[in-house]
Parts: sequence; C-alpha cells; structure tokens
Amino acid sequence: MDKRDAEILLNFLKDIMYSRRYQNLNVTILSPDAQDLGEGLNTLSKYILECKKYIDELSLGNRDAKPVDADNPFAAKLEQLVAALDDNK
Repeated sequence: MDKRDAEILLNFLKDIMYSRRYQNLNVTILSPDAQDLGEGLNTLSKYILECKKYIDELSLGNRDAKPVDADNPFAAKLEQLVAALDDNK
C-alpha cells in the first residue's frame, strides 16, 4: 500500500467515526493491494452507521426503533442490551 492509499483509507476511517451519514468509499481509486481493505472499511462503515442510528433512536426514548440488521455483528449485543434494560424496568 502506498502513501496515497494510506491517506485515503485514514480519511475514510475518520469519516466512519465522526460522520452521521453513510459514505461508500470508491475502492477503484485505491491500488489493487488496498482494495480489499477498502471494501472491509465500507462494510464496517455500514455496520457502525446502523448502530449509531439505532442508539440515537433508543436514547430519545423510542423503544420501537428499527433494530439493526441481523447480519451486523454488533446487532446481537445491542439487542441484549435493550432486553436487559427492559428487564430492569
């Protein structure tokens, strides 16, 4: 991976952490050896944004918020947390 790829990927990682909207990285702008990492970051971005939206809704008191998709590896833990909070009422 060259310096340009590293810069693009680092900026995209910052977007994942701090942005409130889903952004898809165009992996074709990366060198071939960095494209798999770019695709992985695209998936991570999708998962994190789903979790952020769900948590935002829950924090506003919306217990009927649309849960995170089951293919999201963070979904089960979020659902367990919501269930535990409901059980402690």
